[in-house]
Amino acid sequence: MQTLQQQRAKHALQKVKDLIPLNEGDKLKARANELPFMIHTNGLGQALAFFKSKKDKDGYDKLFLILQSWLTEKGRPFAGKTDLMAAVTETDFQTYRIAQAEAIQYMDWVKKFASAYL
Repeated sequence: MQTLQQQRAKHALQKVKDLIPLNEGDKLKARANELPFMIHTNGLGQALAFFKSKKDKDGYDKLFLILQSWLTEKGRPFAGKTDLMAAVTETDFQTYRIAQAEAIQYMDWVKKFASAYL
């Protein structure tokens, strides 16, 4: 059985490795550094809305999708949801706070692996 930190690391490592063929390392590293800071400063919903609004520009969409894949996985705050923005806006405050903390902790791994592999 793996710890939650190991699960985060394993998922993040695979998602970052999937980005290697895109050859957009600098942009993706920048987005990976921005997202946890934006979540901490502005809140999960606002940060995700900003990243989603950028669509296919400069890697924003890819980081949004990585975080969505983690937060909607089985055992995570928005398990089973298909639309992360809907999940964020329709959930109760306690689940939102748990998801926000989880997003920051997960993105720490993404940031480290992006720096190492991209």
